[in-house]
Amino acid sequence: MKSKTKNTKKLGNPALLIAGSEAGQKAISNASDNQKAVVQATASVIPFLIKTIVIVGGGLYLYYRFTNRFISLKENPNYPVSNITNNQAQTKAESIYNAMLGFGNGFEIVKTNIAGLNYNAFIKVYNAFGNRQGSIPFSDKMNMVEWFTDQFDESELNQLRFLVPNMF
Repeated sequence: MKSKTKNTKKLGNPALLIAGSEAGQKAISNASDNQKAVVQATASVIPFLIKTIVIVGGGLYLYYRFTNRFISLKENPNYPVSNITNNQAQTKAESIYNAMLGFGNGFEIVKTNIAGLNYNAFIKVYNAFGNRQGSIPFSDKMNMVEWFTDQFDESELNQLRFLVPNMF
């Protein structure tokens, strides 16, 4: 067998050839200057972005904190004392919410839970109910009276108004 000898001359790395030239050195210097300018411009924007995020975030927090807050009602000392306890009010509030949540409006369950409440007892149930999320995702939170007006038609609302007069 014959052996071949290689007599080929290797080409060098073209990047090294360019980098070694005067034009290559100038291009590298310009690229370095451009990178420094980009970094400095980015660094000057960052404080502005942080301030903007903090201000917008704080504004949104305050907006949602005060627009969706629940304002509880005070019991009226001029009316008879509540005829239910706080625990009973919480149980009735849960029952009313579960009846209205989902399909159907649960009018009969709501009517049963409200029947027999005096003015101050209704206030206790209302406060125990608080603001609750609607059944539709991302819907606003509503208090118990808002739930009633959302779920029931006028004839059903009149029946509830008859059970607890002057409330809604």
